[in-house]
Amino acid sequence: MGLNVFWDNSNIWLVGRGVCEQREPGDEADFRIHFAKLFDFAVDNRQVDFAYLGGSIPPNNDNLWNRFNDLGVAVEKQERGVATGGEVAVDEAIQLAMANRILDCDEPSRMVLLTGDGNGYDEGKGFIKQLERAVKHGWEVEVISWEHGCNRHLRKFAQEKGIYRPLEPVYENVSFINNKRWAK
Repeated sequence: MGLNVFWDNSNIWLVGRGVCEQREPGDEADFRIHFAKLFDFAVDNRQVDFAYLGGSIPPNNDNLWNRFNDLGVAVEKQERGVATGGEVAVDEAIQLAMANRILDCDEPSRMVLLTGDGNGYDEGKGFIKQLERAVKHGWEVEVISWEHGCNRHLRKFAQEKGIYRPLEPVYENVSFINNKRWAK
C-alpha cells in the first residue's frame, strides 16, 4: 500500500517557528524547514503514490517550490489576499485534493497529513472532516504535526483512528537555522 501525502506548508513552518522560539530563542527569523528531511521522515522508507503540498505566495520563492517538485510533490500555490495579506483557500485546496484522491483511487490506501490545523471542526468541515471521510472509505490515516500547535481534536482523531506522529522529537533533523545550524 502506497502513501498519499498531503502537506500544509504554512502550518508546518509557522508552528515550527514557534517551537524554534522555545528551543533556540532569538533565531526564529532564520528558522527553516529542511524539506527533503521532513519528507523522508513523513514517508519513512515507504512507497509514495501521491504527494501534494499547499502553500501561499508571496514570497515568490521558486527555489522553495522547485525543491518540492524535485521530491516528486505536486505543488499548488495560492496568492495571498490583497486586503489582509493572509492566505486565501490554501487549506481548502489541500482538502479538495484529499477528497479527490479518496474518490479517484480504486482501492483504499494510507493518507499522511502534515498539519496541525483543526479549523472547521465545530462546523463539520476542514482537515478532520476529510480524514473522517478517508476512514469511512477504508483508508488508513496518519497525522504528522508539531505537538506545540496541533489542534486537540485533530490529534485525538489521529490517535483514535490512525497514527499521530509529533515533530518535536525530530526537530533538529527536519529544521535548520539559516547560516547557523544545519539539519542533522
